[in-house]
Amino acid sequence: MLAIHNLNCCWSKDILGKKLVYKENPNIPKNPMYSVKNRKKLKMKTTKTYSESIRHKYIRDKKSGNLRGEIYKLTPANIRKLCLNLILEELSHSDKIIMNNFFEIKDFDDIRGQIKQFDIDGFRPICKFLREENDSIASHDALELITILIDYFPRPYKKYRNKNLIESTQLKEEDKSVAYFLNSESGKSEVIVKPKNKKLFAWFSNASAFNKILVFSCILLLSIPVILTTKDVLNNRVKWMVWQVDHYEEVEFDDEKYNINQLKYYKEDRIKYFNKVDPICEYKFFNEDGSVRIWYGKNKNKVLEYFTDYGLHPETGKTLKPISKYMIDKYICN
Repeated sequence: MLAIHNLNCCWSKDILGKKLVYKENPNIPKNPMYSVKNRKKLKMKTTKTYSESIRHKYIRDKKSGNLRGEIYKLTPANIRKLCLNLILEELSHSDKIIMNNFFEIKDFDDIRGQIKQFDIDGFRPICKFLREENDSIASHDALELITILIDYFPRPYKKYRNKNLIESTQLKEEDKSVAYFLNSESGKSEVIVKPKNKKLFAWFSNASAFNKILVFSCILLLSIPVILTTKDVLNNRVKWMVWQVDHYEEVEFDDEKYNINQLKYYKEDRIKYFNKVDPICEYKFFNEDGSVRIWYGKNKNKVLEYFTDYGLHPETGKTLKPISKYMIDKYICN
């Protein structure tokens, strides 16, 4: 008899495939937490779980001293003070909507005056809720305001509802599909399928030693052509150049002779036209059509240097600027 089991039950099938019988697995203890019905209930996200999670964060932060000073001592006056301070900070669009809804205004720019005029008794339900004097808070807008006061995430409720509420390790562990082989001789169930997980790294961690060796071998075989090609490109097929005092020179790739930052891809126009010069006042800075012939930039020592073509400074890598009459008069002719 061959039997395939889940956590609390099994489908059994004879060798010829003629019978299909559903029965409880006697070797696995029952646990009501494993039922699909109970699991769905636990994962439901409601305003009740939302409010409980918010209050729990407030209590936890107060014990650890992570609350903002304005509401460490919970009073209506301190809540109003915190609201006035919060509007001076960078609030998100959704946070502004929450505050607009609570203080019943349309334009957030007018909220400061509304907070000052707001009846301080309107904050008392918030105080009672956070002190656990009331099990719930009637106003949803007030509940959303609390999330801003204590910096609760995810907020608002719409985002919270779309998040995975269940983070319990126990529930994560039970979220597995396990198959068992029922040994007809011993009567014991033996696991034949690992926990279901589609992630590659999870499969790899559960793979046998032979499969791991096979994967490493494939990766190595695929890497060899890439390594050889890269070496070939660096050494033979790609031309290189380095900056030498006032010009570029073509060189062979040599990571021992040259720093890797010195080596640049060979460009013929850089070799022919890009040079550093020391122009004097009589230098021809502009072409007949008015276009510039000299570009400038500062080196690592913040000293101005001049070049015969547009591009990046060979040392700093910063873009060179075209010469101007102002620069000529101030730094060259003066």
